[in-house]
Amino acid sequence: MQLTGFEIAIFVVYMVAVMSIGFISGRKGKGSAEHYFLAGRGLPWYAIGFSLIASSISTEQFIGEVGWGYRYGMAVCNWEWLCWPAQGLLLFFFLPLYLKNRVYTVPEYLRRRFGTLSGTTFAMVCIIMYAVVNLPLVLYSGGFVLSQIFGLNLHLAIWMLALTAGVYAIYGGLGAVVWTDMLQGILLIGGGILIFFLGVNAVPGGISEIIGTGERSHLVLPADHPELPWTGMILVAFVSSGFYYTSNQYITQRCLAAKTQWDGKMGIILAAFLAIPLALSVTWPGMIAYALNPNLENPDAAYPYLISTLVPTGLRSILFAALIGAIMSTIDSLLNSTSSLLTLDIYKKFFNKDASDKTLVRFAQICGAILLIFATLWCPMVGRFESIFNYVQDCWALMLAPCMAVFFLAIFWKRATNTAAVVTLLCAFPMLLIVFLRQFYGIFNEINIFNLAGIVFAVSVVVMVTVSLFTKRTEPEKLEQTIWNRDMLALPQEELDRGYPWWKRIWLWWTILIIVFVVIYIKFW
Repeated sequence: MQLTGFEIAIFVVYMVAVMSIGFISGRKGKGSAEHYFLAGRGLPWYAIGFSLIASSISTEQFIGEVGWGYRYGMAVCNWEWLCWPAQGLLLFFFLPLYLKNRVYTVPEYLRRRFGTLSGTTFAMVCIIMYAVVNLPLVLYSGGFVLSQIFGLNLHLAIWMLALTAGVYAIYGGLGAVVWTDMLQGILLIGGGILIFFLGVNAVPGGISEIIGTGERSHLVLPADHPELPWTGMILVAFVSSGFYYTSNQYITQRCLAAKTQWDGKMGIILAAFLAIPLALSVTWPGMIAYALNPNLENPDAAYPYLISTLVPTGLRSILFAALIGAIMSTIDSLLNSTSSLLTLDIYKKFFNKDASDKTLVRFAQICGAILLIFATLWCPMVGRFESIFNYVQDCWALMLAPCMAVFFLAIFWKRATNTAAVVTLLCAFPMLLIVFLRQFYGIFNEINIFNLAGIVFAVSVVVMVTVSLFTKRTEPEKLEQTIWNRDMLALPQEELDRGYPWWKRIWLWWTILIIVFVVIYIKFW
């Protein structure tokens, strides 16, 4: 596809704007650990909300989720419209606990709740997950897009993305990440909505034809559906998404950086509201492509197909910028969070406890560069899976189940012990092996991956409870700060004393959100 001079100019302006925002907003991060890893704990709610969306959306969605939308229809919207239960867990239970303990990383909370070994074990699980699953996925899918649209060599496209996207994140830390994410989040939703309206206009019959008939038109599919049974969707909502929003460092990190608890909570609610147009941006395009051409050889090519067939000359640069923004916003978050874990939970904890802020920032920057190179070299493994979306869903579904069991019991059950947490977290490592055994040898293939994740979660809970009952209790003085209690449902008194009008109330906006989603599910049941 040949871009016009105007389109190239728009694209260049966008890239310059992103890089400029990244370097300007990241200047403070160079000399201060708190600014580099948590943006000085001064993020407002709107920056948090858009950053949560931008970090969670990448070419995994624009390519993989659109591809699944092409295959299965409306039910794929559950990946966006069924996130609110997990976001509710973060909003009311996990975030108040994290902010009360003023932690830099999620593993730091586990260290305070249980002990050093459990926190370090979880940090290693996350590091492997990000380096082996997430970063390679984002880079591969981004390279796939560029190769499909411009005819570039796939591996060359991957390296170009790695070099472009990693620079400002490694330089400026979380401040650079969040403020560039805000721009990219607006653009990626806007670009997706543009495709949505162009598609509705192009499909004879409009929205009703796009929704289709039969299973394709429903959010809830039968329990025996091979890929998207309703049982699996519930498990995705509470296990996979539950971990993703409550205990996943690269998502929760921007909430830990909130300037107040109200800002952190309202940021989560904003992200939950943004999920409504988000589904129109990353699932409905697949349905539109199916309505236009149900015979595409590769469903993962549905989004590039729409760009080439629907978008008029002059507007294509906006879509390309949205795609690049989706890639960059996820890469920068993953790099910052993984380097944070390596620096604060491994390097500072075990190798240099008295490290200065400058030393910590420098070490994090070096880690970010090494991680980017490793992920780029691992990218070809992603291409061996049936689809891009299959790769991430299979890996995440099984690896996250033991971790979610640990965090759920950690905040609610006083009897949970350090030994039990470590044993259960170690179960996450063989889960990644099972993913590859399923893919290449057919082992456990007869069980839907999301139902299998539910089984793993249940077994993990049993393991943790059993081991806890036979091992030493956690000291009572540790529990007061690290166990959730009902008082945490309310904002801290010092925030209430500043003035808290009715239109700022968390429960009001959360109730409105739930009503909106209830209406959506009644409509598309």
